[in-house]
Amino acid sequence: MILLCLCALLAASPPPPVALKAGAAGSGDEVTLNITGLTAPARAEAGLFLSGKLSVPSHPLRALLLRSTDGGAHWTEVLPAVEHSEVLFVEFEGCQGRVLVGWTTEGPGELLLFASSDCGATWKRRSTLPKAIWSEWPEWMEWTDGQRGTVWLSDANEENAPVRALTTRDGGKTWSSPKEPPPMPPPRPQPEIRGPSGVSWKLSSDDQFTRVERQEPGGTAQVRAQLPHFWKRAGNKLVPAR
Repeated sequence: MILLCLCALLAASPPPPVALKAGAAGSGDEVTLNITGLTAPARAEAGLFLSGKLSVPSHPLRALLLRSTDGGAHWTEVLPAVEHSEVLFVEFEGCQGRVLVGWTTEGPGELLLFASSDCGATWKRRSTLPKAIWSEWPEWMEWTDGQRGTVWLSDANEENAPVRALTTRDGGKTWSSPKEPPPMPPPRPQPEIRGPSGVSWKLSSDDQFTRVERQEPGGTAQVRAQLPHFWKRAGNKLVPAR
């Protein structure tokens, strides 16, 4: 009887709030979900986005961009697979989205720009950013509209390295380095993000979970989803490991 009850309880356990593809994860790998960014675009139909990477102890597996269209309760992967990399920046102007992905295995590597024109539902690779030296790495990215954007880079191997700017006027298809680069804006702190309806969103975490919290103006914070840190391969998908 106890065994039957346990089986019934396991069968009734709700699925995790995020669907993750197994990708290049091995059968014995413990995969870590690393969430480093939360984005709430001004257009409500775009939903919410979490960004970061999936990794194993030796290296990043792939860049990660998760989207929720039900107020943060459920999340799905929307970015094409980019192995050994992570999502560095996410920007939206209306329904035009831009994501900067960087290779992070054994030092800084290739920088790729992905673009979306459907509020983040689908993404396509737009360009590879022209780095002056291999160790250049982005400090910040900003878009003034769907066509004009700037990425500021510096040499990751040099302390207090000067910042170089790359600009585009065609949505990220081509890039140039202006003689008089625009000044880099101060980084925006991200303890809390405010959505288009005035709702505040923030991330919190402990040893086991990353939590997505929602708070109405004047209300109390509510946990919308708990995303486990640790995962393992089961067929062609990842499932919580603990």
